[in-house]
Amino acid sequence: MKRKLFILLLAIAMVSMFAFVGCAPDEPAPAPDPDVDEPDEPAEPADPDAEGEHFTMEFATFWPGEDFQVADGHQVWAQEIKDRVESETNHTIDFNWHPAGALLGATEIYEGVADGAADLGSTCPSYTPGVFPVTETFELPGFPNDNALVSSMVIQDAFETYDLVTQEYEDVKVMHFWSTGPGDIISQSPVHTLDDYQGMETRAAGGSVPVIEALGGTPTTMPMSESYLALDQGIVEAILAPTDTLQGFMLAEVTNYITKTPFLYNITFIKVMNQDTWNSFPAEVQQIFDEVNEKYVYEYGVLRTEHTLFGQEFAVDEFGHEIIELDANEVERWMEAIEPVQDGYVEGLNDQGLPGEEILQTVKDLQEKYSAEYGDYFN
Repeated sequence: MKRKLFILLLAIAMVSMFAFVGCAPDEPAPAPDPDVDEPDEPAEPADPDAEGEHFTMEFATFWPGEDFQVADGHQVWAQEIKDRVESETNHTIDFNWHPAGALLGATEIYEGVADGAADLGSTCPSYTPGVFPVTETFELPGFPNDNALVSSMVIQDAFETYDLVTQEYEDVKVMHFWSTGPGDIISQSPVHTLDDYQGMETRAAGGSVPVIEALGGTPTTMPMSESYLALDQGIVEAILAPTDTLQGFMLAEVTNYITKTPFLYNITFIKVMNQDTWNSFPAEVQQIFDEVNEKYVYEYGVLRTEHTLFGQEFAVDEFGHEIIELDANEVERWMEAIEPVQDGYVEGLNDQGLPGEEILQTVKDLQEKYSAEYGDYFN
């Protein structure tokens, strides 16, 4: 009897023990190994039926609407963005154009976009002299200045890789940079020699002021959009500019001569977006802008390179402009005259606490890099 009772109690005890163990909580999962990459969670696919947003962009520029920079540049860029946004996302986007300074004047565009008076704008940093001193170094005379494609790639590379340029544009979202490439003296009377140029009233912009002064000309600072009237009314006698302006701004109507001076001039342009506008976009729309912008640095450089030639041909064929090539001795005289401009600008950068020599060397290195790659384009 006792033996049977003992066996029964033992059986009950063992059943209880196994029941208790079976109800015990699971052991905690081991902590992830920090040295082992965990697989990313798969991204949620976009819902094709989700309701998208519509965006309307107010775009301000100083270029006339019929100028190639708007018709073949800005509007083509915008159309590609619009098409991609509407085909690749649930969103839609439109651009309202305000050319020829209709919404913001040439010198107001950058600040106006930063403050939200326009969503987008294209302008020239040197229209506000002294605000972008590092950028203006890229406009100094004396560089090879092969063409607009080289210059466009140079300034975009500087913005992406050189902090001193990047920091000048922290209050906006930069779309992309580009550049004019070489400029010539376009005048109402012939300029065959440096002596011919002495005292000539010349339209200038930003970095070209000390160049004109060094050559003995008289600079008058104004936006390109005011140049036609200034030439027509005799306020200035000449302009230092790329030859695309002869057609785009119709300067061929109020000038007669083109003296080739590619070593004198290069102007940087920029397309910017208001930062709040940029932040309002979904990530997939921002990505499309970034991808299109990267492509159009090159496209704008090619466009301006081509139209530099087209504008000169237009002036010669339609208005009979004379092309003047300086002889070797004259080129040497002109180069000697502008030599102090770079040195003086470097001193000015140093006075502002900026590393002037380093900045100038950065420009020279980038010029050399892209001249080797694109210097012969369209020649």
